[in-house]
Amino acid sequence: MMSSSKCAEIERLVEESREIEAAVSIWQERETVSDEELRRERDRYQSWYARATSMISEQTAREKFRDMYEGGMIIGRVKAFLSGPLDTNQFYDPGNPDSPFPRWSHPYETTFRPSFHEQRSLLQRETYAVAEVAPTLTELAEAFARFPNFLQALRGSGRPNVPAPHIGNEADLQVLIGACLRQMYEDVRPEDYVPEYRGGRSRVDFLLPEVGIVVETKMTRETLADRKVGEELMIDWSRYSRHPDCRGILALVYDPDRRLVNPAGLQSDLTQENGNPATRVLVMR
Repeated sequence: MMSSSKCAEIERLVEESREIEAAVSIWQERETVSDEELRRERDRYQSWYARATSMISEQTAREKFRDMYEGGMIIGRVKAFLSGPLDTNQFYDPGNPDSPFPRWSHPYETTFRPSFHEQRSLLQRETYAVAEVAPTLTELAEAFARFPNFLQALRGSGRPNVPAPHIGNEADLQVLIGACLRQMYEDVRPEDYVPEYRGGRSRVDFLLPEVGIVVETKMTRETLADRKVGEELMIDWSRYSRHPDCRGILALVYDPDRRLVNPAGLQSDLTQENGNPATRVLVMR
């Protein structure tokens, strides 16, 4: 089990990363940064980087963490941004509002921000490397058990500016589930791909890398009821388990027309809290 001191240090590093991000994110907006400020934030990042790297135990994760800093000749990352945040792109044409080239050689939004967020995600993931995933699955299931109440509140609001959502298919359902997940987690990755297997690729509906959980959505219909739902879930889970960040799977089955004859049985039969990955099914009506 990860020591409490290591968890506390990671929490401090995560908080410090937000401070660094807040400091450097405004440089290109205000179009100025003093040498002293640039040097101070570079030094602060380098100190943070060294301490954060030592917290990551897995070799592949450390390599990815370093790559998010180093980048390369084609893809600029954190290092490129900090080396010259106000360097101007030689191909940028200030007189052309439709110029395909950005003003800055290393735009904050495409070099520093996504790479730094990935580093923070890798750091946060370390705290869950040996943690039990079952309690988190339970917390998510309890939150989404109130999903029908959420829909009912919107449908009964009577406010024309807040229209009630119409869920006609799984794609509609995924939009609402994704929005709910983003209230709970900063890093929500829709349609994340599972590594190729036997010449084919599949993708999960949502991945929560901070906690190592895949969230899958299903919506019942005339051709998708009790037995078919269970079969599809088991097939999907055999693929999802190959995702390197998957330690738990939460299946959210939306059954508005009450097509499932035995929802409690479906939930009980397919919930395996001690599995690898752990699984949980929630039927929402």
